[in-house]
Amino acid sequence: MSEMQFADHFAYSNTDSEMSVLGAAMQDAKALKLVIEMAPEEFTLPEHRLILMAMKSLAEDGKPVDLVTMHDQLSAGKKIDIIGGVAYLMRLISFTPTTANVKTHIGIVRECSARRQLKSIGEALINASGDKERKIDEIREKAALTIRDVKASETVKLISQEEALMMTYEKMDEAQKREGKPNDRIMTGIRGLDKRTGGLAGSKLVVIGARPSVGKSIFAMSICMNAAKAGKRVLYVSLEMEADEIMEREFAAASLVPLTEITSNEIQEESWMKLAQSIGYLASQQIFYCTEADTVEDIRKAAFFLFENGGIDLICVDYIQLMEATYARKQNRQEQVAEISRGLKKLAQEMKIPIIALSQLNRSSEKTQTGRRVKRAPTMSEARESGAIEQDANIFILLHDPDVDELEGDELKRTFKNLKDRGMKLIHVNVDKNRQGKKGWFYVAFDGDHMRFLSLSKEDPNEPEQG
Repeated sequence: MSEMQFADHFAYSNTDSEMSVLGAAMQDAKALKLVIEMAPEEFTLPEHRLILMAMKSLAEDGKPVDLVTMHDQLSAGKKIDIIGGVAYLMRLISFTPTTANVKTHIGIVRECSARRQLKSIGEALINASGDKERKIDEIREKAALTIRDVKASETVKLISQEEALMMTYEKMDEAQKREGKPNDRIMTGIRGLDKRTGGLAGSKLVVIGARPSVGKSIFAMSICMNAAKAGKRVLYVSLEMEADEIMEREFAAASLVPLTEITSNEIQEESWMKLAQSIGYLASQQIFYCTEADTVEDIRKAAFFLFENGGIDLICVDYIQLMEATYARKQNRQEQVAEISRGLKKLAQEMKIPIIALSQLNRSSEKTQTGRRVKRAPTMSEARESGAIEQDANIFILLHDPDVDELEGDELKRTFKNLKDRGMKLIHVNVDKNRQGKKGWFYVAFDGDHMRFLSLSKEDPNEPEQG
């Protein structure tokens, strides 16, 4: 098979995904519900179609679908030998070590099916176009109707009021049972943020937006380090820094040795002791770095690798505007960023974990009519290159480093001055969008020397504190 023929074959058929889909259905009831909605003709191999039909028959009769029942069902219909016997059923199960990816594999199988249908339509259209007896308008109309039929054949999952009610009740019941037990939400360690969000919940896209040089990467890194400190496994995707650069910042935060000292190769003797003491703490954190994931699909592969090798609790992407769209050839940049944003949201929903995505904000709104730059707090609509980011986010957090003239009240201005005298900055944090929680703003201290954000003390706003 030539390289071109191999590429064509892979586009129209993916037997690995077909096997994964069927293997998942025999191991997980939730996966089975999704698989039996598929049509036999969506599978390329005849044996896979027979297996799916057997699954459908069992499900319609209210019977479980597993290795034993599938063997009995196929044997009763004298199909067991055709599909390769019980050995092939066992192979499907062993081929599928996890059922978590079933939606992805269903999507691949359906995409291949749609491509086969479109290929068939194209071949029929070529033949019809050469028939001089047929009018060109008739051929066009027939082609348009057939293509619409392909789209219409894609099944859409509808959830009834009763199903939605039961899902919500079960969710509330589970939350009640967990009362007093460890929270499955991810606490950020930033008190003002945790107060408004209750921690980061699964399936949510959390966007952190700021203009350049405000500290959004360090803000996100602080959240990731706090999550890892609590035993969470984190995937940190950086398109701006290499892993060693990120680790230098983590060393600064953990050891309280200034970053400039770490990067200047002039580390003092007492600083070496602090760095050595922080190694054990940092080594215990399960943060995994990926600096080559340019697309959502790349991030998905890395995330599922972690999922299948110990689990994953949180993904952080730094940052959206540096990513590339998977299908970028005929899209403008705004459409590409919208695709990236939507892809990250779908990935969060698919993996049922929160994804933090950083976004650059533009500076254009800072300019007055005279063209002079005037500092002011940013808004969500300033997300660079796409308004889709604002729409897709479940939570949108805006960071701003105000000038003292922007602050109201003598106490806040004193805090600003005291922090500045200690080499820190006062940062305005605005939870501008929160679909299932409180909105509002608060202030934190940014310790740029040690690459960390600190909450302000409840007792003394002028005194920053960790957590």
